[in-house]
Amino acid sequence: MSLANKITIARAVLIAPVICFLFLGQREAALALFLVACAGDVLDGMVARSRGEITATGKALDPLVDKSLYVALLASLAVRSEIPSVALILFLIPEVGLVVGGIVVHWRAGIIQGARIPGKAAAVLFFASMVLLLLRLPGRMEVLYTAIGASYLAALDYLRIAIQAKAVQNTDNRETVAESATQSEPASQLQDE
Repeated sequence: MSLANKITIARAVLIAPVICFLFLGQREAALALFLVACAGDVLDGMVARSRGEITATGKALDPLVDKSLYVALLASLAVRSEIPSVALILFLIPEVGLVVGGIVVHWRAGIIQGARIPGKAAAVLFFASMVLLLLRLPGRMEVLYTAIGASYLAALDYLRIAIQAKAVQNTDNRETVAESATQSEPASQLQDE
């Protein structure tokens, strides 16, 4: 297993303590571990690129850990009535769509989509909203809803890329079939003669 993937798994292990500290009312400790997990997100990407360890597993695992961390935090905050349940539901819709869409695109086209600018922008906004929510600072709900809106835009961007990839794959398949038909004509003509 690559070092980058080990860092990603270590980030996943931090999710439970973050939530525990939140429920114990130790918000500073929860925030500190959340920041460590987020720093690990930056670190695993840097390590993967610098060591040439960019793998399909890492491309799939990294965003899954990010989404798990945010879902766990938002669900905990909703249970604690610190955010409305509708915010959690609005967050989950594009996130579930991205996960399911990513699985379908990988299954049908063999493609694992890497991070794109709209997705990274949404991630930065979610990071800011989590910090504000953990510290109970003013403007936290506005930033959260902005992040949710950005995630819908990111989901649409990934959908557009998936549709383009499918169209390219269909074109490639048609060209392959056409090439096969062209190459097989002389052989069939020889058999007829």
